[in-house]
Amino acid sequence: MDKLNRIHSIDVIRGFAILGIAFANILPLSTPLLYDSFPSSLWTSHHNRIVEKLLFIFAEGNFYSLFSMLFGFSFMIFMDRAAAKGNNPYKLFSKRQIILLGIGILHAFFIWYGDILIVYAIFGILLLPLYKAPKRIISMMIVIVLLPNFFILYNLIGYNYDPSEYLDHNYIISVIMNYQSGGTLLFLQNFYDWLNTYQPDNLPYLYISIFPMFLIGVLVAKNKSILLKITAKHFIFWGIFGLIGTSIKLLPVLKPSSLLYLQAAEAIGNPLMSLFYGLSVLLIMHKFKVSLTLIGNIGRTSMSNYLLQNIIGFVIFKVFHLYGTLSPSKLIIISCLMALFQIWLSYLWLLLFRQGPIELIWRRLTYFKTDKLKNKKFISSSSL
Repeated sequence: MDKLNRIHSIDVIRGFAILGIAFANILPLSTPLLYDSFPSSLWTSHHNRIVEKLLFIFAEGNFYSLFSMLFGFSFMIFMDRAAAKGNNPYKLFSKRQIILLGIGILHAFFIWYGDILIVYAIFGILLLPLYKAPKRIISMMIVIVLLPNFFILYNLIGYNYDPSEYLDHNYIISVIMNYQSGGTLLFLQNFYDWLNTYQPDNLPYLYISIFPMFLIGVLVAKNKSILLKITAKHFIFWGIFGLIGTSIKLLPVLKPSSLLYLQAAEAIGNPLMSLFYGLSVLLIMHKFKVSLTLIGNIGRTSMSNYLLQNIIGFVIFKVFHLYGTLSPSKLIIISCLMALFQIWLSYLWLLLFRQGPIELIWRRLTYFKTDKLKNKKFISSSSL
């Protein structure tokens, strides 16, 4: 596998992650999941409960972990390319993160409180001291950052709770009404939800769940043979990650009252499932000799597609006042249609342009230079 194919495989994995996020985000985009119980108190029919549980096992948290790992990988690629061009990689990456922070703030405050870009912008800066670090140091850092998760899990052994005790149904209804009303109430509710999600007490938990995935991506970038040569070990780890990851994610579905199982699903299940998904893409491309270019197009325009998903959700659920009214079985159909639309749109866009629109803005603000936007391949072919 040459350099071009290697980068393409990462684009495909990133595209797969973005499409997966469309399913992972559909419930929090459309319902007050932040204040609801698991399973949801809003949708109690059998088929809706099944959809909700399937989304929890196979989507919720898994794709963000995968996307976080790819962020760490991209950090190394960016730094290496900047250094190869004679630029100061530390300065450029810092500028890039500041711009990412600005994009995240606009997205979080005006589109959706569940934005992850602000967290990536802040935690991503912490990667800079590790750029030149040897692989053994990165491996040690992964263990050190993950370690608090196991202390938390140990302290939760035998601790159960009743979700109904913490459920305020009247407040859930008021949240739905605020989002449906639009205008100032909509934005105030969104801002309040962002404050609840990213309050200072939550930041350490975000750090020990996101930063280790950054580090795994950095480690993969420092050991590219993992991507270059598929061996029997890839299949073995694929099976292990998938079996253990699915089993751990299944535990809170079987016993939702266990805080231990819920935390284990987040701290262990999500990362294992993300590694399982990443390996699945690599093995499919290797085994069946397919390029999966359409999914790779999503990866090449990942930032634009991530924001587009949430903008579409904003329009459907808040502009059209459908927030809190659509059941999970209907929402899953919207996710499928959104994924197909993004595959089609990304294909058409990259026929005409080199980068996604947000990627282009991000790059120009980082380098303060004007790149040619048009796709040379399209220009040459259309001129024949």
